[in-house]
This record gives sequence, structure tokens and C-alpha cells, in this order.
Amino acid sequence: MQVIKKFLDLSESALSVVCVLSFAAMFVLGIATVVFRFIIESSLAFPDELIRYLFIWMISLGSAVALRRNLHAAIGVVVSHLPLGLHRTAVLSATLLGIVFFALILVNGLRLTLRVQPQISPALEISMAWVYGAIPVGMAFLILYSLELTVKQLRAPAAELLSEGQ
Repeated sequence: MQVIKKFLDLSESALSVVCVLSFAAMFVLGIATVVFRFIIESSLAFPDELIRYLFIWMISLGSAVALRRNLHAAIGVVVSHLPLGLHRTAVLSATLLGIVFFALILVNGLRLTLRVQPQISPALEISMAWVYGAIPVGMAFLILYSLELTVKQLRAPAAELLSEGQ
């Protein structure tokens, strides 16, 4: 179990670094776009497109990091009004429904990624599969982290299910 936790911690750290680097690159590219457009009076072709694609990846991977850190919106207010015996059922049901939802998006995102593979982006001239690939990759991490959360929810005492530390 320790090996799995280490892997999940390492993957979360790697995703966080990718998100931070993506944001930094988006910021620099945004500044460069403004400088080239208004000061140098010459537009660059690729930054707008690259910023969009980095944003898609950052949101997809950042969602998984947020889920692992328990930062997503939750149904805690509703669950807290239920009898203590139903807390685990409600929280586990929400997590399992999330896994089903992520799995559906993963499967359809993978199909879409494969379908757009021959398409080439206009400015960067890369396969659009690189862009759409953010969907199945992000969903795979969301499923992985949701499975970890499910194990935590099964093991936690009912009184701690709604606490911030889970």
C-alpha cells in the first residue's frame, strides 16, 4: 500500500509541476503576444493557439490535482443533514458516480482523440490528438485519485467523512 501511495504522491507532484509550468508559459506567451502586437507591431502566429492548448491541459490535469487535495465543491452541507449512518453511503455514492462519469468521458475522449488524429492545428502544425489527449489523460488521473478517495472513505470513521483532512 505504501508503494501505491508513493506513486500517487509522485504523480500528483508531477501534475502540479506541469500545471505550474503551463501557467508560467501561458503568462510569458501572453505578454509576448501583447509586446509583439502593440510595441513591435508584428503579430506572432503561434502564441494564441499554444496558450489555448496549454490551458486545456492545465485544466484537465489541475482538476485531478484538485480532486486529490479535496478542493472540489462537495455535497457536505447536504450530507451533514443526513443521519450519521447515511454519511458513508452518500459520500461513497457521490464518489462512485464521479468515477462512472469520468470513465464515460475517458472512453469518449479517447474515441475523439483517435478521430482527430489526422487533423493538424493551423499555427503549430501538430496533430490535434495532442490537444484532445488532455481529456482521456485527465480523466484517467481523476479515476485513479477517485479510487484512492473511495478507499479512504471506506476506512474512515463515519464522523470524519465530511472533514477537510480526508
